[in-house]
Amino acid sequence: MPLIQEKLAPPPLPLSLVARPRLNDHFVLDKRVRVLLVKAPPGYGKSTLVAERLPALEQRAAWLRLDRRDDQPARFAAYFAAALDRLCQEHLAVSLPATDDDLPFDDRIDDWLASLPAEAAPCRLVLDDFEHIRHPAILEGLAHWLRHQPRWLTLTLVSHTRPPLGLPGLRLRGELEEIGVEQLALDLEEAQTLCAEQLSFPPTRVSLERALRLTEGWPMALTWLIERTTTRAGFDALLERLSGAHPDFVAWFDDLLNASLDAPDQQLLLQLGVLERFSPALVARLLEGERVTQRLEALEQAGLFLHRPDPHDQWYRFHALFAQYLRHRRHELSLDTQRRLHGRASQAWLALGDPALALAQAIEADDHDALATLIEDQGPYLLAHGHFVLLARALATLGEPRVGTSPRLTLIHGWASHAQSQFDRTAQAIGWIEAQLDEPAWQELAAELATLRAQLAINQGDAERAAPLAEQALTLPVRYLAATPVSAGAILCESRFVQGHLEESLTRIQAVEQHARHIGDAQLMLWALCHHSETLVAQGRLQAAFDIQERAFAHIEHCGLDRLPVAEFLYRIRSQLLWEWHRLDEAEQAALAGIAVLDDQGEHWTLQCHVGLAKVALARGDQAQCADHIRRLRKILAEGDYHIDWRANAHATLLAWWQANDDCDAVARWLQEAPPVDTDTASNHFAQANVRNHARALMLLDRADEARGLLETLETQTQRFGLVTDANRNRLCLAALEWQCGQEAAALTHMTSALELASRTSLTGSFLRLGKPLVEMLAALLEQGGLDAMSRARAERLIHLVGRQRDFGQAIRLMLDDAVIADIVTRPDVPELIRTSPLTRREWQILSLIHAGLSNEQIAEQLSVAPTTVKTHIRSLYQKQNIRRREEAIALAGDLLARIQGE
Repeated sequence: MPLIQEKLAPPPLPLSLVARPRLNDHFVLDKRVRVLLVKAPPGYGKSTLVAERLPALEQRAAWLRLDRRDDQPARFAAYFAAALDRLCQEHLAVSLPATDDDLPFDDRIDDWLASLPAEAAPCRLVLDDFEHIRHPAILEGLAHWLRHQPRWLTLTLVSHTRPPLGLPGLRLRGELEEIGVEQLALDLEEAQTLCAEQLSFPPTRVSLERALRLTEGWPMALTWLIERTTTRAGFDALLERLSGAHPDFVAWFDDLLNASLDAPDQQLLLQLGVLERFSPALVARLLEGERVTQRLEALEQAGLFLHRPDPHDQWYRFHALFAQYLRHRRHELSLDTQRRLHGRASQAWLALGDPALALAQAIEADDHDALATLIEDQGPYLLAHGHFVLLARALATLGEPRVGTSPRLTLIHGWASHAQSQFDRTAQAIGWIEAQLDEPAWQELAAELATLRAQLAINQGDAERAAPLAEQALTLPVRYLAATPVSAGAILCESRFVQGHLEESLTRIQAVEQHARHIGDAQLMLWALCHHSETLVAQGRLQAAFDIQERAFAHIEHCGLDRLPVAEFLYRIRSQLLWEWHRLDEAEQAALAGIAVLDDQGEHWTLQCHVGLAKVALARGDQAQCADHIRRLRKILAEGDYHIDWRANAHATLLAWWQANDDCDAVARWLQEAPPVDTDTASNHFAQANVRNHARALMLLDRADEARGLLETLETQTQRFGLVTDANRNRLCLAALEWQCGQEAAALTHMTSALELASRTSLTGSFLRLGKPLVEMLAALLEQGGLDAMSRARAERLIHLVGRQRDFGQAIRLMLDDAVIADIVTRPDVPELIRTSPLTRREWQILSLIHAGLSNEQIAEQLSVAPTTVKTHIRSLYQKQNIRRREEAIALAGDLLARIQGE
């Protein structure tokens, strides 16, 4: 039988290859390991991984790439013999004896095994696309092969399915190595490399991390995103449309199912598609029929996008995109069938103790009576566990007429909308309450309703109205929401904070924390810890605030709150504090974690986290990243109605951005539309920040006298209310203002006060925002010699940190496109090596950045790739151009860039 030689060679590697050394441990050639199984659904890069890693690790291997026609004993035996013979000849310097083609497969295996040497250098025999092999004779023969395979040989199986070759026994004996979906999913570094190889302007880290979450690292889906975009904005736009219901994925999944499953199993998949996760016990409640466990196992064996999150458990779930595809295909089931399945699923989840999944199914079941009962019964639990978006969906399904006539549904509607910052809807709920407050059913919930009204008042900035409502709620009996007294106490605490009574607020928040712990309300306890931290920050006690945050993170881990919206509060304030301490990498990580928490809540929640990321980018001098964060936060600001706290924080960052870009027109426009100032009521950090924003804007517009008046008034308020951190920031603004006006003595007096305050607050980021004037003022103070030892040490450290900052105005912007590179290469005066060993686009960019004086780490940061990736490109660049030292690369880049610029 003639053999296709291509089937006996590894697959060609893609042009944009991502090396994956993190998986090297799975490729260790250990004499104990008989089989390496690389198993995952299509599109996970299984074959590419093996084909890339084996040469990189210098492992000897022979390949056999299988297809459906090879599922015949004679044909499989011919190819298996050819692959084995190639292994023997190329790597063992022996020949495989010929065997009788008419012998049964089992007998030929015995002949091959007997012909192999007992000892040899470690080798691999790779059987790729093994899912095509189902013939019992072949599988029995290979199981026999594995029992007697020489210890120097490792059979490497690449498959969509788990082959029935006695692998469970091998696993128990430690003779099986496995690489599955979890390992094959791309991580952030690999995704950054993939984007860097194919895009001139890779997506921001925020977008790429979101893409990884939505695709669960599925390489094919990420490649689909990358190949269809050329800009960051385009990537973001396509990311918003990413779904398993997209026509491209629908067609691909259709082909996969038609090739893998018969009609009954496809029908079973559609029925299972109503569930987010499931077990045999749950499916037995949902579906009629026998052999449920066996059918589920058969689906898992089929190599589809069905995973066990915990391999030791019986729960399954679909890959997110595949689940979306199945929901899209639900129309193939009758409407009655869909409703019946959803109704049963709701009852099943409720019986299994998961009200959230029960509610999600009840929404789809379209039974309004059952839905209303479920919301009223489980509303307190669902609110306490942060299921606000789900509750909003359920209430919208019921409709306003039904919700507005039920006190319990109205109460839940009010809290769910408040939690999503939809204060107009909260006000709507308050309107329904006030219109029916005299009715007995509504009077029964007077404590709960008063607390909701107090919460809306505090969100609207009206602490004077919120406080008495909260106090009233604390005097009334609780009938429905057990957390009402704690919530009312928290609102009263926040009211005191807004009014500037920080010590009273601290006392009250500690009581709220204890009460929340007593009733087991983990969310309210987390909120109390976060508010406690914010109060300490306002008092200038940043280290104490950090310690409270540490307690809050431990609480999140203990109670499993990491996916609830309230966790974003903690990540946000941690990012703010770390930025102030100039721990930029950690500040960035905290802000990114906050955005990840809010993935399912909508972008409007992420404003504060994008502010944090923009501040980090500004501090690093990274103009491109900062521009993207500024674009996002301006969009979010325009689409939402936010508390002055959030707006003041965002506006401060916008002003810093405009200052860095010398955009006085934008500052002037902002000043015309900015929130009004009232220095007499600047009793809290956000009112102070708003006034300070006005002062900074006036300074940028050379209206110094007006700015000075605002800042001096703020100073009296900080002393009155004990706002130490704001006092520190105000002093810095005054120092910058007087230095700008040429009043050196006054400026240095303010800077001295700022340094003294910093001995209590440990502020750093606010100092560094001043840039070059900060160095000049500190140098003058050091020269005068009047600083105490602590202030002197702080001044010297700040000068050092400013010196390490990249000049924002000098950010590298050289990103060569293909047209420019082609123009350079065709020039007659470029070195011959450039034409005979052309550089890739990425190598061109790295060469130019080397010329700009950036280190490997700075180049990695500039291009949003891993430092190891930069080193790989530099090694390739040096080899192509016969370069041995960095100085030679700089000289070559200087010569080429001169030609580019026509000099």
